[in-house]
Amino acid sequence: METRRGTGRRQRARIDVRTNPERAILVRVIDRGRVGSHRTGNGDKGDLAAAIRQATAQSRARDPLAGLHHLPADDSPLDGPIDGLYDEEIGRMGSGRAKSLLDSLPAKQETLYMSWSEGRIAVFNSRGIRRTARVSALGFEVRTGRRPGSGRAGDAARRLAAMDLEGLIAMARDRRGDGNPGELPAGPTPAVLSPATVIELLDLLNHTSFSAKAYYDGTSFLREHINIQVFDRRFHLLDDGTESAGLPFPFDLEGTAKGPIDLIAKGTPKTPTLDQRQAAVLGLPPTAHAIGGDNAQAENLFLETGEETEAELVEKTGDGIWVGWLENLECYEPKRVLFRARARGVRAIRNGRLGKPLPDFIWEDSMLRTFSSLPGLASGAASRLSADGCLGGVTAPAVAVTAIEANGRS
Repeated sequence: METRRGTGRRQRARIDVRTNPERAILVRVIDRGRVGSHRTGNGDKGDLAAAIRQATAQSRARDPLAGLHHLPADDSPLDGPIDGLYDEEIGRMGSGRAKSLLDSLPAKQETLYMSWSEGRIAVFNSRGIRRTARVSALGFEVRTGRRPGSGRAGDAARRLAAMDLEGLIAMARDRRGDGNPGELPAGPTPAVLSPATVIELLDLLNHTSFSAKAYYDGTSFLREHINIQVFDRRFHLLDDGTESAGLPFPFDLEGTAKGPIDLIAKGTPKTPTLDQRQAAVLGLPPTAHAIGGDNAQAENLFLETGEETEAELVEKTGDGIWVGWLENLECYEPKRVLFRARARGVRAIRNGRLGKPLPDFIWEDSMLRTFSSLPGLASGAASRLSADGCLGGVTAPAVAVTAIEANGRS
């Protein structure tokens, strides 16, 4: 993995841009189920040989597991847009181009955030796997206002031309509430969660419940709820590295070709994410989700959209609240998926329209309860880059939920 990343910020007339080139070579040894890994930043033969020795030594410190596959050997053709993962415009992005782009946008009162990356990723193993890809990605976010009821909008894509930057600025303005904050509802109330809010919750659900490590350790709620409907039947969560509507990437870090995998189908959890070794240990089918080390997780998450626009979801809700985004999100009891977060950008929904701003509040609940009854999902969706900036991200629409409760002012 060889990547170059950059970030930019524009606040009024001030523009700050930073770039960060980096190279990481991860050597992973799997010998009869024993795993060892070592990361190096240098690519000459001596450093690679030393990395292999270190990874091999780690693997031999463990006992072998009988009957496990040594390494993947399936070199079947890749599905998906392998040739459309890289954008020359993003590849040429540097400090000067990033400043010019941010300066050209019509945003006088808004704060703009931009991140971009390009990378070359290659996976080789001793059983004949040879996978390579060149990728790029760009994330963009707009924030307007600092008081309660602030507006925010964002999106991400593999190509700059796929981004409507001015449209995101207009969306953030529409989501901003003016005036003095009103009073939060005293009890449970219907709510519409913005795409950014849903993305945060899904990302937390992915790491705490669907990762191979969480399932193996027994901390995941899947241990007790797999193949049992616990969410609304509209809730369909899948991972698909071949879907160009999000941030596709066609193979995992073992070189296994990706395809669509249902994690939750019609409200029913189906499988954790597994690489070849973990699947053999647990006696479950592999899902092509190796991320290196001794874990696996989804990198191309999609929550299936609905048929209504975001405005129609708000209108359908009648009276309730809008949640713009979450901060300080944490899961403090994984087996019940109990979470705590600070809800921001909150606005009242009155008579089917966004109304006055409301105070930020501390939101505590269970995802099992939050997503158990969904009156609707929006037809449009937004994406957010994964933490590494290259391998994928999360794509989700706005979602209407039956009830949430503001547990306390923050």
